[in-house]
Amino acid sequence: MSLLDVQNLTVSHGGLALVNDISFTVERGQRLGIIGESGSGKTLTALAILGLLADNLSARGSITLDGRPLLGLDEESMCAVRGDNISMIFQEPMTALNPVMRIGRQVAEPLRLHRDLDTDAAMSLAVELLDSVGIEHPERRARSYPHELSGGQRQRAMIAMALACGPDLVIADEPTTALDVTVQAQVLSVLRDQVLAHHTALILITHDLPVVASMTDKVIVLRDGEIVDRGPTGTVFDGASSTYTAELVAAVPPMSRSSIAEAKPEGDAPAGTPLVEVRDVHRQYKLRRTSLFETRPVIKALDGVSVDIYPGETFGIVGESGSGKSTLARLIVGLDRPTSGEVHVDGIDVSAGHSLRPLRDVAQMVFQDPMGSLDPRMRVGEVIAEPLRSLGIAGDHPARVAGLLEAVSLPTDVVDRYPHEFSGGQRQRIAIARALAPGPRLLVADEPVSALDMSVQTVTLELLRELKEQFDLTMIFISHDLSVVHEICERVIVLEHGRIVERGAVGTVFGSPKEPYTRTLVEAIPRLDGSFLTPSSAAR
Repeated sequence: MSLLDVQNLTVSHGGLALVNDISFTVERGQRLGIIGESGSGKTLTALAILGLLADNLSARGSITLDGRPLLGLDEESMCAVRGDNISMIFQEPMTALNPVMRIGRQVAEPLRLHRDLDTDAAMSLAVELLDSVGIEHPERRARSYPHELSGGQRQRAMIAMALACGPDLVIADEPTTALDVTVQAQVLSVLRDQVLAHHTALILITHDLPVVASMTDKVIVLRDGEIVDRGPTGTVFDGASSTYTAELVAAVPPMSRSSIAEAKPEGDAPAGTPLVEVRDVHRQYKLRRTSLFETRPVIKALDGVSVDIYPGETFGIVGESGSGKSTLARLIVGLDRPTSGEVHVDGIDVSAGHSLRPLRDVAQMVFQDPMGSLDPRMRVGEVIAEPLRSLGIAGDHPARVAGLLEAVSLPTDVVDRYPHEFSGGQRQRIAIARALAPGPRLLVADEPVSALDMSVQTVTLELLRELKEQFDLTMIFISHDLSVVHEICERVIVLEHGRIVERGAVGTVFGSPKEPYTRTLVEAIPRLDGSFLTPSSAAR
């Protein structure tokens, strides 16, 4: 008998089937991947198994765990199952964790509820669990609040909580989407080692095919709520039986395909006058004192950075969170000022602090989260036309907006719709159109595809390439995903703790890294062939 048996599961909203008559099983100790694009029904399937569907959704079919029917159980009975027999690791731990409860208490909570342990015994075991998932100084971290931990530490705490009661099945829903490649490698390694050690079954839900290849032994592919492919992971990815799966595999960046990085031809060396000149830039931030007698601690976000970026090139900036990538981008577009050093863009002294009105005609920025950067109260036409109005650019604004929508492959009739009515990829296209409205020479893209499905990511990258040629742009592309940077950029710098540790042609830097830090980043990339290297030198 299978541990989990899902038969003819359908999840509906009114008369619309969002998950349509799917069936699959999970054996004890097995690791199953569920993949598909946003809206394919991956998360809805997990929520149906856990009995966490929203009130306006209904589920029918059969779901049994170790022979026990789950579908239709009342809330009290499901609460006894959750955390004890089944547990879940959510995509965003900062949202899933209680912000006003210390980490140790949160890990101890399922132990008190399901194992009837007293507070001291549960806390002692919680500290052991935090230690088992690789959190340093677990006693101290157990007394910390979620905001005092890094993203990787919070996700490790979620893993500890999920495994606290030794469940038969763990469901992990996009557990590493927003993490740096090295932190992702560490978290996935911890998760894999823990489920193997406890002989726990795992359902891994993600749109990242190399992660699935590295972590699972069986996979099902969902599209529009239906299973279109299934089988052993390697078999499905090597010889996809559906066109849709083949398209997903084709969307994987070349550098993520195998443990041997694909060579990339080098372009001509930059020549002429740089469009962007950064000279010995330092940026320091003073933190608040914890006492009147303490000297205010200083964070060095950038520490002596110098770089030239030439007209027409796509320039990559990579590094882990906190390395200074976004700080450097904000200095270049004038959203921040350096503590010392100089920044010039097209001859404009950005660091001088004078009026930056001329810079807005030259440089524009595309941010990571389009939903956060677009005004939800403004219609799309107003969003795109806003820079034209605020900068006093004359001309036929509606015609300009229509031309930009066409350039980013959106129909012109979307001008009267609001941002929330679009998918993530469409919202990012709107953000790109807005950035292009003033006719800039420089486009700075800060993590523009990190939250997108791989197929949407591929389309967005191709769009950026086309726009670069069409509008004669110079592009700065910032990402923690080296495989994406390898695909789109010609030159790259690698930042670590605010300093440039390596620079050069992207094929040379990633193909033959000279610095241990760069080598660690490259080795941490999960590959479609299933190879998976945990960087031992990376900090927890």
